[in-house]
Amino acid sequence: MDKLKNYNIIFTSLPLGKSDFEFELSQSFFDLFDIEQDFEDPKIISKVILEKKSTMLELKIEIKGNITVPCDLTGELFEQEISNNTELIVKFGDEFDDTDNEIWVIPREEYQINIAQVLYELTILSVPTKRIHPDVLNRDSTSEMMDLLDQYSIYELNEDTEDISDIKNNEDDDDDEIDPRWAKLKDLKP
Repeated sequence: MDKLKNYNIIFTSLPLGKSDFEFELSQSFFDLFDIEQDFEDPKIISKVILEKKSTMLELKIEIKGNITVPCDLTGELFEQEISNNTELIVKFGDEFDDTDNEIWVIPREEYQINIAQVLYELTILSVPTKRIHPDVLNRDSTSEMMDLLDQYSIYELNEDTEDISDIKNNEDDDDDEIDPRWAKLKDLKP
């Protein structure tokens, strides 16, 4: 836990009310977790608003920034903007319990809270599962990979086609032309 001490918030010396904190999440932060990420060069800022009350702490945590990821279609690296936020309530009890994602219990004698794991998970959950280069979305890509994808595509894409739903609608129209092998299967129905 010593390697994560930069992400401790010492709350005992804070007055009742709101206090603001800011953390910079760079590659060195993610290296602390010894888990390989599927992104590079993170430039993320986390803003934390801690509201200290007499019986508990309320934290509002927000992250915003950019990461470098490969495009799923072309393989080219590009900067992906990410953002995410969460709220965390910290109560005081007999022993530490962080099994709930939204409510933590920490011992009454504790004077600080470490939010490194929350920041890490919030960032990982904000990384999109499908990553497409903006040039591909704008149809401005000059990548060889896009030419190959167009060449070997089983669909003929029109320039005015905006999304895959048009292709699916065209497939439904072809129901009249059934392969004779499949047509024979209809004879098996009672």
